[in-house]
Amino acid sequence: MTNSAAIFIESNTTGSGADFILRAQELGLVPIFVTASPERYSFLSRISGLELRTCDTSSETDVRGVIASVATNMPIALLTTSSDFYLYTAALEARRLGLSGPDPSAIALCQDKDRQAAALRMAGIGVPYSATVRAERDIGNAITQIGLPAVAKPINGTGSIGVTLANTETGANDALRKLLRTTNDVRGRPIQPSALLMSYVAGEEYSVEILDSRIIGVTRKHLGPLPHFVETGHDIPAPISFRLRGKIENEALRAIQVLGHVKGPAHVELRVGEDCVTVIEVNPRLAGGSIPTLFRYTTGFDPVLAVLRSLLGMSSPAFTRDAHGSIRFIVPERDGFFALPPNCEQLVDRFGVTEFVLYQTLPIQFRRQNDFRDRIGHVIAVGDDPASVARRAEAAVAFILGA
Repeated sequence: MTNSAAIFIESNTTGSGADFILRAQELGLVPIFVTASPERYSFLSRISGLELRTCDTSSETDVRGVIASVATNMPIALLTTSSDFYLYTAALEARRLGLSGPDPSAIALCQDKDRQAAALRMAGIGVPYSATVRAERDIGNAITQIGLPAVAKPINGTGSIGVTLANTETGANDALRKLLRTTNDVRGRPIQPSALLMSYVAGEEYSVEILDSRIIGVTRKHLGPLPHFVETGHDIPAPISFRLRGKIENEALRAIQVLGHVKGPAHVELRVGEDCVTVIEVNPRLAGGSIPTLFRYTTGFDPVLAVLRSLLGMSSPAFTRDAHGSIRFIVPERDGFFALPPNCEQLVDRFGVTEFVLYQTLPIQFRRQNDFRDRIGHVIAVGDDPASVARRAEAAVAFILGA
């Protein structure tokens, strides 16, 4: 595969974005990164041997022009993305080139949360009740149909952006109207205003990580305070009974089969309350939130590398370790000036954590967004005892926040 290209159409901005490029290089491929805005990705300048191509990645014609240009110089071994916003584009282009990858129609179905929920419900899979809101005149009927409390969310979205719990009719009206006024996504691309109102499902939250219809593992997820749904941490493996694990895994596998997403990675989010498993949504991609990094520390299995090997028709590497891991995100508690406390350089040794990462240079003026952008860094702890691992990660974050 030497001198064969691995094309990446855009990327997520933290976490596995850089990992995909580095793992491609480890496999002997030449990474080609295609983007409309190179300045969005701070990691690009730190990776040597990367070929950068700029174009309007929202334009099918422009993307295909770049792909054709690459193909004149070297064979293309794989084409993919780690960004929610470009999953369909990458799947479509890979299919057009005859490369391995997920089914574009399954990607499209998964990414439309309204259609996804309808398909799962018809197959008898437990999902929240939902109603589509495309104009203000739909709001009243949606509230009547779903009831309260309910969750307002974009039909197409990621990173908890715009997801809000509404306990009152006024709150639901406000949240849905705000979503209808949103005409551009977080990357500035125009979108069709729409929203989903879903019944609120109380309970513990988990995710199942899947690759090519095979379970990688189950993650316990931690969220910040309502009414928002900011993920504040993850535990791997989820500390649950064998019976509940089997039930969660079975529902996740049923869901991806119904949606036709049997090739490629999937991140299935579920809630468990009173022994009832509800599928919240299926994401046709690898997990975000540094979950792949956590798997690498705890099992020796690298999900990013496994995805690339799958696209190349290679077998997945085996698990080599059996540890517990916890990641906790650094989320300032209030707007305003935020800086690290003294002696943070000794944090790794003091709390016995494996990794301490900041996503931006401190000090900063922090302004809450109530989504994934509130996370300014993380710590990871790994060990044999799940309770001890979680306590160490939480204590390190508490120290950073001055709690």
